[in-house]
Amino acid sequence: MAFAATALCAVMLVDPGAAPPAQADAQADCEAQFWAKPAATISTAEDRDQMLCQVGYEKPALGPWAEDPNRPLNVATTPEERLWWDACGHPVRRGALGGLWANYDDGHGVAGNGHGTGDNAAVDGWEYTPIDLLEMKDGTPVTTPDDWWNERRPEIFEAVQEELYGKIPDRSLWPDITWELGEITTGTANGVAYVERTVAGNIDTSSYPELRNTPRIFGTLRVPQASYDAGTEVPVVIVFGGTQNWSNLGPQGWGIFAFANNELQPDSGGANLSSYIIGLINKGQWRTPDDWGTLAAWSWGVSRLIDFFDEPTGFVGVDADRIGLQGHSRYGKATIVAAAYDARIKAAYTSSSGSLGAHMNRRHYGQELENDGDYAGNTGESREYHWMAGNYFKWMGSLVDDPENPGVGLVENGTYKPRKLELMSVDGHSLVALAAPRVVYITGGNAGDAWADPRGMYLAGANATPVYNLVGVDGLVVPPGTEFTSGPCESIGGTPPFDQAFIDGYIGFRRQNAGHTATPGWPSFIEASRKILDFAPFSDATSVEAGTKVSSEKWKVEGLTGPTPISIVGGEYQTRGGWSSEPGVIENGYNIKVRHTSSCSADAPMVTTLKVGDDVYTFTSITAADSSCDAEGPEK
Repeated sequence: MAFAATALCAVMLVDPGAAPPAQADAQADCEAQFWAKPAATISTAEDRDQMLCQVGYEKPALGPWAEDPNRPLNVATTPEERLWWDACGHPVRRGALGGLWANYDDGHGVAGNGHGTGDNAAVDGWEYTPIDLLEMKDGTPVTTPDDWWNERRPEIFEAVQEELYGKIPDRSLWPDITWELGEITTGTANGVAYVERTVAGNIDTSSYPELRNTPRIFGTLRVPQASYDAGTEVPVVIVFGGTQNWSNLGPQGWGIFAFANNELQPDSGGANLSSYIIGLINKGQWRTPDDWGTLAAWSWGVSRLIDFFDEPTGFVGVDADRIGLQGHSRYGKATIVAAAYDARIKAAYTSSSGSLGAHMNRRHYGQELENDGDYAGNTGESREYHWMAGNYFKWMGSLVDDPENPGVGLVENGTYKPRKLELMSVDGHSLVALAAPRVVYITGGNAGDAWADPRGMYLAGANATPVYNLVGVDGLVVPPGTEFTSGPCESIGGTPPFDQAFIDGYIGFRRQNAGHTATPGWPSFIEASRKILDFAPFSDATSVEAGTKVSSEKWKVEGLTGPTPISIVGGEYQTRGGWSSEPGVIENGYNIKVRHTSSCSADAPMVTTLKVGDDVYTFTSITAADSSCDAEGPEK
């Protein structure tokens, strides 16, 4: 059958009460085809199509599923259902924007054949292009922590924003936020008495009074009553969801903040993308391809919460230098994005984040960047595009088109894979690496969680490990001889075994013998985070001048059992003499300070890792948003 391309830019949006705009062909300027401003009744499909017009993407006409020559072989269903299943119970879908089928190849040939994952060249006959995190785009090797912080990390972070998630708006566009604390209530749960109150960040909308929906940063804070009454600040984990995980955190003496993220920006597209916080910044206009998506907007809300915890309007009992973040599924994606964007998040639990989260997106297995939608109840994949910047649409489709079928690659012609996302300069391991050397804990499930691709998430952690090692900590540690999963319905290569947490390093991984859930992973997340949340002797230094020496406060060392070795990566330390970067020995009673040269990039971190015996402590500075280095030194 013939597969032809359809010009999406010819779609017309109807503004109620106004005459329709003149027809325009696919090459015309989008402003001549779409109303200058999205109406309150705009649908998700219409909003998405306007963005496709901006990026110049033409949607291929793919035809019926059953007649698609690329359809997987091992599926069982009736053609009209448009949600098929393979013998392992995996959902098999086709993406309407690029024609990519969900893939579940395994070594036994039981799963639906989607023509290869791309990370097993001997099996697939092709291989996706790896991205070396310790090599600049121009091929220059990254060999020192300074290379990472001042060169490679800013390069990766810029690409992550431009190619996938969008840029946080310039601070000059940020609205004022007035913080309000709710009345204190008390109670006891899981054997721990608590103090609870709401926290509301009321956002000023006077810059755009026509905004349809007023956003706010809102949630419920709960901390142990004993620490609150003593005036002690404790670690707090911000969660996307409710306070049910107090059962895990409260007994540890930690707090929880239940973030109501949908009050800041709903988890939907269409008219909501010209309202709430995104619409306030854009003044009700269409997003441009570089503009932030919902994941980045939620991360901005988390960052503003940390601002508040650092300088609250009253005592709230939160240590802003010991903040964790947790989210599951789409909120697992939001969690790793927020950790990449803000270095003050010290521990991130990204549960079943899958595609566009802590996951290798080049690897074709389960959910992918371009195959959500085009199935019953989700026609035309309009449910999830809002997570991303519009630029991510550029990665839809096969890398090499079939000449006779524009916009479509055919397996029979060798053009179906690889996909255009081969051209991305970043991937899921890039997100994890941006969080180094902080804790990132990645989890997935059994066959019931195959859509999230547990092996792909494991690889994101493993592939980010060289960066963690470079900046002074262990990344993902899997002991030699560990037996990986295998067998029917398991991805080729597998993962470390079920129900065993690998948390010796600062990247953790656990795969539960359960489905799409975060619950089993909580105890190991807490254990993994102890190394960074239990004790933080050095407060973050924020808004510092670029390219200048920044020192921590003094820390008086106690609790050692005798003379103890000390070493440092990415800075210097001072005890009873001058500054040194060489290994040494300390004892109880020593006062230690740490210093480094701040990042030359605006709003960017520099982190020093100090090792005392087997324990590691970090000192972080964040360069001011209006400061950077020129060729001759710092520039304000």
